[in-house]
Order: sequence, then structure tokens, then C-alpha cells
Amino acid sequence: EAVGIVSKVFGVANAMPSTGTEYDFESVVNGLVDEAKRSLKDGDGFAVRPKVVGEHEFNSRDLSYEAGSRVLDALKDRGVHVNLDNPDVTLYAEVRDKDAFVYSSVVRGVLGLPYGTQGKAISLYSGGIDSPVAAWLLMKRGVAVLPLFMDQRPFVGDTYVERAIESFNQIASYVPRKSYKMYSAPMGDVMQRITETRELRFTCIMCKRSMYRIAQRFAEKHKALAIITGESLGQVASQTLSNMFVLSSSIYLPILRPLVGLDKVEIEDIARVIGSYKISAVTTDGCKAVPEGPATRSKVDVLEELEAELGLVELCNEAADNITVIAEG
Repeated sequence: EAVGIVSKVFGVANAMPSTGTEYDFESVVNGLVDEAKRSLKDGDGFAVRPKVVGEHEFNSRDLSYEAGSRVLDALKDRGVHVNLDNPDVTLYAEVRDKDAFVYSSVVRGVLGLPYGTQGKAISLYSGGIDSPVAAWLLMKRGVAVLPLFMDQRPFVGDTYVERAIESFNQIASYVPRKSYKMYSAPMGDVMQRITETRELRFTCIMCKRSMYRIAQRFAEKHKALAIITGESLGQVASQTLSNMFVLSSSIYLPILRPLVGLDKVEIEDIARVIGSYKISAVTTDGCKAVPEGPATRSKVDVLEELEAELGLVELCNEAADNITVIAEG
């Protein structure tokens, strides 16, 4: 259980369930033999990989040779054999000054940097397949991530909100905090105003620009330094390079898009690894505001004119000022 927890901590390369021994030569060798008895099956090939650090009367080669010989002798009835190139089981020993440990199982950690060491960012978090992966990848690089859900009801159903909360609870298991919160911005009035535009083909991009503005105002309040999104170039019709440029122009904070160069299959693979895929893949009510033909290209000046007509900036500020906590993991 402890190994499972440690292996999910950002910054951990490997976790090894180990047994402590005395640091003298005989104790370490006996520990390796005991580990072999626990881990080797009939006919297995094995290797011994010790590491010795500090002042000792023996070295790694001494341990490897003696432990290997004794394992062969102790388990001769099991038909085990030495295989240095492709062992079924590797027996490890680490002797560091007056500490010594033996183990045979190495669980790969998530790598990365310790959580929160690289500043804070706001994640646009829908709970679909992309946004949890994007948030997790930045967490892995040491960023403290504040998930911000855009509540677009009545243009989406309750299942959309439920999925986001369930997905959040899954990624919250990676955060080394007693309390971890997901926030929600009431975006219904903003959505209603956008649907009143004279250029409905720009509905989706005005919606996303509005999300960016709300997220930036929220970031200012929490002293966050960037916005995280799950956009991937060309994944859907609206996620073109042209539209990404237009989206970025709506705010001054940097936008981090960790999925931008990944294919859908690659993103789904990461989602499976972090445990969010099954949750995110559940079908939810689609957005009722999506036009029949969303624009794949747009211009900043055109959008700014449309947004000014609708008074979107003021509405976005109002939504940002009414953000609440929607879930806590």
C-alpha cells in the first residue's frame, strides 16, 4: 500500500518495497538470500545488483559474487540459475554508510518535480478526456494546479457537472495536500449573451475567449502565473492554429497547452495511466449553443467588435467574481 502511494508522488522516480538489514557483509548477503527465497520461482534466472556507498571492508563485486553463490546453493532444488543479461528477478542491495536494504521489486514512479515547486496555474477543467490529462501533466512538472470548471448550464446538463466532479476526485489523489479544491464559474449568463450575437459561427471561439478572461481574473486573485488548457492542434475543427492565436490574444497571461502536439490516442493512453479515462469517456449532454458550422478561422478585431456589442468583458468579470468551490478532494 505504501509503495502505491509513494509511486504517485510527483518527483519520485522509483519506489522499492525493501527489507532493512544490518550493514555488515554477512547480514547483507543473508538478506539477499532471504529475498531470493521470497521472490524466485522454480527455474527462474536471477542477477544480483548491489550498491555500496561509504567506507566498508567490502565492495559491490564482493556482495554480488558471494550472494549469487549462496542463492544458487540455497535454492538448488528449485533449479534457479544466474542470468545477467535478462533475469526473471533482480536482487538488489543498497548499503549506505550504516544503513542497508535489500529488495527485488522496483515500482516506477511518475517522475517529474515535487508538486507546487514551480508556481501556480489555473486549469480550465471540464472533466473530459483532455483537461484532466493537461492538468496532470503540469502537476507532474511541479505546478500547483487550481482546476476551474465553467458551469454552462442551462446550455449543458447536470451530467456534465457530475462528470467533472468525479474526474476531479480522481486527479486529486495525486495532490499531496490535505485539502484540494475544484472551483466553478457560473457561465450561463455569458453563454446566453453569446448566443445573441449576429455572427453565430463565432459562438465557440467567443465562448472560449470568455473562459480565458474568467480564468485570468481568477488567476489574478490567487496569484497564479498561467492558464492551462487541454487544446490539441487540429483535434477538432475549432482548434486550429489561427483560432489558438485569437484565443491567446484575449488575455495577457501565458497559456500552457501540454497536449498541443499529441494525438488523441496518446492523450487517451495517459488518461488510462492516471485513472481518469473511464470517467471522462462517459457520454454527457452536449452543449446546446454549438452552431452548425463553427468558424475555423477568425480575426481578433472582428471578435473584439462582436464582444463589445455584447458587453462580454463585463459579464465575464461578474462571473469571475462569483466563482465558488464545487468539490473538495
